[in-house]
Amino acid sequence: MTPGAHAVGRTHEGDGPPPGAAVDDLPDGAVPATPVPGPDDDDVVRLDAPPPPVPGASAPVTAGSAAPAATPQAEPAGRGRRGRRALRGPGLRERRRQQTRASIVDAAAELFAERGFDAVSVVEIAQRAGVVEKTVFNHFPVKEGLVFEADPPMRAALLDAVRGRPAGESVTAAAGTFVVRAMSGLGAPEAAAGVAEMARVIRGSRTLQVREREIIGELTTALAGLVAEETQAEPGELAPWLAAHSVLGLYGALLELARDRVLAGVTGPALSAELAVRGERGLALLQFGLAGYAKRR
Repeated sequence: MTPGAHAVGRTHEGDGPPPGAAVDDLPDGAVPATPVPGPDDDDVVRLDAPPPPVPGASAPVTAGSAAPAATPQAEPAGRGRRGRRALRGPGLRERRRQQTRASIVDAAAELFAERGFDAVSVVEIAQRAGVVEKTVFNHFPVKEGLVFEADPPMRAALLDAVRGRPAGESVTAAAGTFVVRAMSGLGAPEAAAGVAEMARVIRGSRTLQVREREIIGELTTALAGLVAEETQAEPGELAPWLAAHSVLGLYGALLELARDRVLAGVTGPALSAELAVRGERGLALLQFGLAGYAKRR
């Protein structure tokens, strides 16, 4: 599951941060994904680059996944203790914070897999992780943050793919190709366990299903805003929204297909190929129009 924190309504009564929770202790956001430019050819879905993390389909984060400390370097002339500390990477306090965060995520993942998201309380997660309830809320202000990121890395990568598209390429082609490539990556063998676990947890919780739709809505709004800005659309113009909704509709459809297939035991190259083929067909409909699709006979 993808860890993260966001501000939405609390899942259960009593699951809010207890009095005295330290706002200053809240963790920084997730490390942004490396921007992935769109392909040069509208008809080609490139699968050679690693896909960005996909909301609702990432593998669980384990205690060993925390960012490693930087390799100590020699101190440049003229720098004092602060410079040495910066070069040595995260200090002991930061490493402990990362370890605590990872322990909380691991505990939550185990409990959600055992009993479902809605049946698990924050108190139980804290006890399993060996911390107090306040510590959980310091890292994750709301319970849903243990499953979804507030600002998915996919958002920045998707918008960068649109901004970086070559002349002559449409928004739908750039964004749609990006989505198909990202979703095809869910067929990787190492992704199967995470996709299956997320599918079971999310489909078993109405709260998470609502939050996932909110995330897709936020991605749609961000993409529509970028298109409107780029095209200097008049207020109320529908084209930017139609383009954004079509792309994120393709994303949602491929995500559900991936979950269905993984839960049915289909993974690896077979799943990647199916997601790519179906994604390309869907993208072709978006690029060339739906006028000829499903005509009544």
